[in-house]
Amino acid sequence: MMAAGTLVSLVVPVFNGERSLRSALESVTGQTHRNLELIVVDDGSTDATGAIIDELAEADERIRPVHQPNRGVSAARNRGLAAAAGEWVVFVDADDMLTDPLLCEAIVLAGGEDADIVCFGSSDDPADIGVPSFADDRSITGGGDFVGGESAGNAWAVRVAQCRLRELLAEVRDVSLDQRSLATMIADESANAVWDKAYRRTLLDEGECRFVEGLKMGEDLVFNLACLDRAQTMKSVPIIGHFYRRDSAGSATDRYLPDKFRDLTLVGDRLGEWARSTGSAELVAAVDFIRAKNVFSCMRDLHHRDCEVPREGRLARAKDYRAQVPSVRVRGLGPSRRLLSSAYNLLDYRAMFRLAGLVDGLR
Repeated sequence: MMAAGTLVSLVVPVFNGERSLRSALESVTGQTHRNLELIVVDDGSTDATGAIIDELAEADERIRPVHQPNRGVSAARNRGLAAAAGEWVVFVDADDMLTDPLLCEAIVLAGGEDADIVCFGSSDDPADIGVPSFADDRSITGGGDFVGGESAGNAWAVRVAQCRLRELLAEVRDVSLDQRSLATMIADESANAVWDKAYRRTLLDEGECRFVEGLKMGEDLVFNLACLDRAQTMKSVPIIGHFYRRDSAGSATDRYLPDKFRDLTLVGDRLGEWARSTGSAELVAAVDFIRAKNVFSCMRDLHHRDCEVPREGRLARAKDYRAQVPSVRVRGLGPSRRLLSSAYNLLDYRAMFRLAGLVDGLR
């Protein structure tokens, strides 16, 4: 269990995050694995974010501030990746948190010498934040190898932490990366997120895996696809390590975003080209399913109160959306997705637009 020497780079992009940034960074500095670097990229914030980063960096030399003009989250992550020196890279959004103080230790140990990607659990339940922190007393750990302090309480905490790690490592499993498994990841959207995965930096650098700058939607999926395409070994460790703050994400999912359909179409085109190049009917169907789901999501957005498209023009916009994905191939999909895809193929844009309005009204 000796993992103290392994440096873990955590990349934190932030824009106007003064409200939640402290808790996000403290959830990282409280990790039992002490050999960390936090590359916090201030993406042109206009609030107190920059000052908070500099203040926290003064108190903890592991925090590395980077300040740049506003260029978007993809550019901020790329800037952080360029500066990362760790063997493992983890992405943390400034409005989220790491929930378990053993997460980085578990990533390093589960990843070992061969894994390219290590997955872990994520939750949006605030109750999952309350995992006991064995790093609250800095004498409990010493660089990640659990060098205990002198008190009996510290020794007990060390033993409990070691026991938890052994239990976690005993349940680490390999994740298949064959075409069928990749199709499942795409269809169930488990390939969409970057904050529930740790990436070996050599995989990212050798494969030139970077985020597509300019995209505001779907950039994580394109990044993950590049990583999964090159990865040889992927492991999953059964730890809930990340808290996804839904009250902040809601601003992006519950309002009309003018560029959403454009971005998702660009992402869908890339996915479709890649899927067809593999010759896998399952991958092609999975990508078709996601593209159809995006069409329906964008139709639903047309019913949002803040939608800037005039009411008389929304049906025409829905027609344009539907024309981008005329039909979905169902071969290789599971029963439920096959049923949804068949329904999509049967509905014309008018019926789908009305259905999207009903679904939006139920939210």
